[in-house]
Amino acid sequence: MNAPGGSTTNIADGSATVGVQAQTVHAVNFYEIFPGDSPQRKFEVGLRFLRGGVPAKAREHIGEAVAEDYVTSRSCFYLLLALLSGRTLRQLPKEDLAMLRIAQGRIVGGIDEWSEAIGVISRLLTSLQKGDVVPATVEAELNRLGRIQRDEIQQHLEMFLNGSIQDVLWARAFESARKDRCDRRRLDRTWMFFQPSPTGARVRQPNPVTTTIGDRGRSITASILSLAAACFIGVPAWQHAWFSTLPALLLFGVGCYVCWRNGVEWRFLVERRRDKDRDYLAVGPKPAAAAQRGFAGKIDRQFDHYFARYVPRNTERAQWLAHTAGIRRTLRDEVVDIYRESRTDAEKVAWLVRYLVSDVRQRWERGTLWDYRDRLRVAPSTKGLFVLGVAASTAGGATMIWAALQVQPFHAVVAAVIAAAAGRVAALGWLRIVLEHRRFAAEREDARRSLAGREAAFERWTAKLADRPSDLEMAHWLDCDRKALMEEAMGHYKLEPSDVVAHAFIEAPGKSYKRARVSKGPWRYTRYRLLIFLLTADGVRQMTADLDFVEASFHDRGRISYRYDAIAAVHATEADDGGRSFELTLVNGEPIKVKMIEALQAVVEPGEDERSVSRVTLDAAGLGNTLHVLEGVAAEGKEWIGHERKREEASLATLADAVQGISPRYE
Repeated sequence: MNAPGGSTTNIADGSATVGVQAQTVHAVNFYEIFPGDSPQRKFEVGLRFLRGGVPAKAREHIGEAVAEDYVTSRSCFYLLLALLSGRTLRQLPKEDLAMLRIAQGRIVGGIDEWSEAIGVISRLLTSLQKGDVVPATVEAELNRLGRIQRDEIQQHLEMFLNGSIQDVLWARAFESARKDRCDRRRLDRTWMFFQPSPTGARVRQPNPVTTTIGDRGRSITASILSLAAACFIGVPAWQHAWFSTLPALLLFGVGCYVCWRNGVEWRFLVERRRDKDRDYLAVGPKPAAAAQRGFAGKIDRQFDHYFARYVPRNTERAQWLAHTAGIRRTLRDEVVDIYRESRTDAEKVAWLVRYLVSDVRQRWERGTLWDYRDRLRVAPSTKGLFVLGVAASTAGGATMIWAALQVQPFHAVVAAVIAAAAGRVAALGWLRIVLEHRRFAAEREDARRSLAGREAAFERWTAKLADRPSDLEMAHWLDCDRKALMEEAMGHYKLEPSDVVAHAFIEAPGKSYKRARVSKGPWRYTRYRLLIFLLTADGVRQMTADLDFVEASFHDRGRISYRYDAIAAVHATEADDGGRSFELTLVNGEPIKVKMIEALQAVVEPGEDERSVSRVTLDAAGLGNTLHVLEGVAAEGKEWIGHERKREEASLATLADAVQGISPRYE
């Protein structure tokens, strides 16, 4: 056994973990079938599964449609491809061939491009059975087909074709993969598939006004009592010296008005600035460790990540983080508060976190982050007018009290005490009422402006995600990546496609990945670990590579070659918690392990379960064919090649006969 170029065969050992960063399920009616759906609908869903790389589900739904009399040349063509896709002839059970026999003689319509394609497959199978395949003839027949039919045949018949015909079909497949691998703006769009549909914009509403009817009643009562006491002072003062009482009364009234107006403004600005300082500057205690594991913990990490990432220009990160610690905690608490009760996934509000952090950074760079302190600073004129109002009201009140003392000393003193006490209660009561209403109005206006900005950011983000690729595009790009790696492996080992007796592949999640899927569909990953097994007459050639699916690039390639008799055992395991793994053990005890599906808390939609999602994902990952090929090699060694060919002869004859029954009659 040799490993040219070095190889890492232990892909993920028993103690290793594959780090999932986020997982998303797009609730779209793409793979869904509901009770009462028509056979045509079942066929279309089955076709989506086939193009999405899930042939098992495609066989199920397309077979149901044909069994329910949806028999056309197109449905029979795709039924045939679904039966053959992703497996060898040996894996084709007789029960599946019965589906083709159901369609014999029942195809609706005459000869068209779909029936022509069935005829090409029929002639190809007959030639394979007789052993007289002429690659030039096959290529000419394929060229006469439409592009859709030609591409579908090349993609889905790769497993069971062998010999010189492989050189023709694989050359076409590699050329198509090179052309399509980054088409339809893959590098600009792939990341969108792993973004969840965002939750709408929200804002924390201001606390309601806390004053009550009782507060108003007490203030009104105190005001009436204070005014009555003032009258008890004013009447005797007017009787004693009306000529001095009149200007004193005017001075007292004007002074009270100026004092009240500016005093309320002063107090409001001071309290408003204090509240803003508490939001921008105060740093509360860190949440408990238990809270870090839930929704709040995820939001915490998002704020920490984006504040550390979005550092303003010409600013040290440490300075930025230190000066924004207070507003970071305030914004974090708001997001947790307004979204927690709805059981929202933290990833669905990541757009809001990014917007809030970007907004803080922009205000920092413009120098407006602390503008509220200037806006809420009490003007010297307000302070001066308040002092003048206090002085004027004091002077006017004292003049009237002195005049009243000259006429009714006792009543004047009592009235003055009552007026002062009731006036204080009335002033404080009305002050609290007015400040509460002004506070509520200011916070409501802030909330309105904040919501407008967030809604605009939400619209921008949803518009950006509108170009999210479909699951079929993701499947096609992944298939192109797999073919690109296979072409690279064949080039490295200097193999022609016809030199490859059989091949198998595994698509496993890489490390530190995001994953997403549509309802009923397989998981798609941002990073993959791809394994390609090329079986030749001399042994097995294996290539592994890490695929950055978003960037369409391979990294950390590994290669290993070994003889057939070096394979000791092959098996797949399924844990109770949903984890799935594949292991190939060599005779020297060296294991090749791959975690196909990590044991994670499942994200399932209504009508789904963890096992059904796992089966669909494993089918798309090619595990079934890989186990069939490698288990056979482990059991029979090199003789497996000859035995497999003999076992396939009977299956090929039966298949050719069944396909001939649905091919065009003019043949």
